[in-house]
Amino acid sequence: MGDLDVLLVGPYPPPFGGISAHVERVASTIQERGLSVGIVNHFGGGGNDPLVIDGLRRSPWRYWRVLRRSEARIVHYHHSRWSTLLAASLALRRSRGATVATVHGRELEPFLGSRLPGVSLVTKRALKTFDVLIAVSVEVERSLGTIGPRVELIPAYLPVRDHGSQLSNAAEAFLRGGTNLVTAVYRMSVDVQGRTIYGLETAIASFAALALGRPDLRLAIFLASPPGPRESERLRRLVAQVRDDDIRHRIGVFHGEPLTAAFASAAVYLRPTLTDGDAVSIREALAAGVPVVASDVVRRPPGVITVGPEAPAWPDAILRALRRERISVEPARDDPAEDDPANALIRIYERLGCAPARVVEAAVA
Repeated sequence: MGDLDVLLVGPYPPPFGGISAHVERVASTIQERGLSVGIVNHFGGGGNDPLVIDGLRRSPWRYWRVLRRSEARIVHYHHSRWSTLLAASLALRRSRGATVATVHGRELEPFLGSRLPGVSLVTKRALKTFDVLIAVSVEVERSLGTIGPRVELIPAYLPVRDHGSQLSNAAEAFLRGGTNLVTAVYRMSVDVQGRTIYGLETAIASFAALALGRPDLRLAIFLASPPGPRESERLRRLVAQVRDDDIRHRIGVFHGEPLTAAFASAAVYLRPTLTDGDAVSIREALAAGVPVVASDVVRRPPGVITVGPEAPAWPDAILRALRRERISVEPARDDPAEDDPANALIRIYERLGCAPARVVEAAVA
């Protein structure tokens, strides 16, 4: 980890989630711009991937042990958990290089607003360790606005580079010939009311409401990785709530599949999340020309049909999306003047003293 321009810290595929796919594309962008890059993976090692230096195994202790030895010119931490944030900040306080943190969601808000003694203070101090904070959405930016370090707003989207990725035979067979609603779930996590964070109840109920009159309609649920026993049972119960056998058999569940490959056969992408940062998958769907219906819990990119997270409002919104022809646009930016995320990120590195050795034109997101 000594002679590196940028050390990326965060989840790296597999499994493929929005953040892990983004970190992989950031690494490619850094290399294209002539900078050297290494990765310490929030998960395990990287197999045969030469960029992966170490695996953190989700352990705060390993975050602290590995990052305190870093001599990279820039350490760029992609936030995972509150405990790993504290460990990374402790390790990097005496770092010789510059530090950047990207916050991908709003999971820090309860800690920043906590009334428990010291929780808010220690969270703010941890964030102040970093020279630059990157927020992926306006909502995340607002939550970080009073922390202290400069906050940059950069959506977590870079052009898709895995065009060669293929679906399994089972997934391709399921999607072939149908009108496909596609939704993605990174984890089967639930909120305090027992609802899945990714809104699977809404996706399944909306599909069931439409499927009786649409025999061509199918719902494909893409999981980032195989669910554990508890998650499998939760998913089984959700699907079992669909009483009609024919409709239930038109629900397909797949794990470890490249979501971007599924967009070639998707009619509509559903994002009924109860909370969100800046969903990478939405921007990927738009780039693939797929209409999107998403919950309005955060501001969405232009062109997305937004609706409240309550299930009764979703079937009509999905029908509106199904009436749309496939779109052919670049993923719309929230502001016409918004910079290409790749250029914006590289300029942060330059400002922190890590100039690219050569200039390579990047694809505009």
